Amino acid sequence: MSGPWLGVAPRPLVDTQSVSRLVRLGAAIRRRLEVRMPSIVHVDDRALGVAAVVSPMLVLLTPPLVLAPMLAVAGTAVRRARRAERLRRHALTAGLPDVLDLLAVAVGAGLPLVAALRAVASFAPPAYHVLLADALRRLDEGAPVTDVLTGLGDRIPASGRRAISVLGAAVRDGTPVGASLGRAAAEARRARRRAVETEVRRLPVLLLVPLITCVLPAFVLLTLVPLLLGSLEGLQLPGS
Repeated sequence: MSGPWLGVAPRPLVDTQSVSRLVRLGAAIRRRLEVRMPSIVHVDDRALGVAAVVSPMLVLLTPPLVLAPMLAVAGTAVRRARRAERLRRHALTAGLPDVLDLLAVAVGAGLPLVAALRAVASFAPPAYHVLLADALRRLDEGAPVTDVLTGLGDRIPASGRRAISVLGAAVRDGTPVGASLGRAAAEARRARRRAVETEVRRLPVLLLVPLITCVLPAFVLLTLVPLLLGSLEGLQLPGS
């Protein structure tokens, strides 16, 4: 079989040029909205471009639905931002005892607190890399240690601030830092245990969604519907 079409390359299923235009459009929309809506960073640029293209089309079809794509984008951004913030706070609460234990080891080895912070910064959990880097930068700029610890405590969840306040009080009062680090680590471990218990208590509520949407419909289809159909087959109408 021969024909002029044999020498023509097949067209791709996805027009990469159109996709790149949507991505550029979404990036432009992001730059305009990220100041007033910081959570927009959690939405893909292509999704923003698609929403911007679809919204004018809906004006011709159903005017009340013109805001639906943008509302969907905003809802997705807010939901992802809340989830990212919840994961960040959980990681900070879970990693604080490890940071304090490392500091206790470094101080026990004879290092002053500032030198211990420098030694621990590279071994700390990933959630604390940025926080410790900012704390060390402030120390290099000449900020007092107590002010740096206070600022560090303000950037972690409330459940771990008591541990940082214990350490700050030791530095301010001149008491031994090693013993205070031990007490702060114990307090942080209690806070981590409370956070885990809170997540465990939320688990039954989260399991209701698959139970209602999957298990209960399957139970009805596999048990009640066959019984109902069987009873209808044996039912005889009057006069039949």
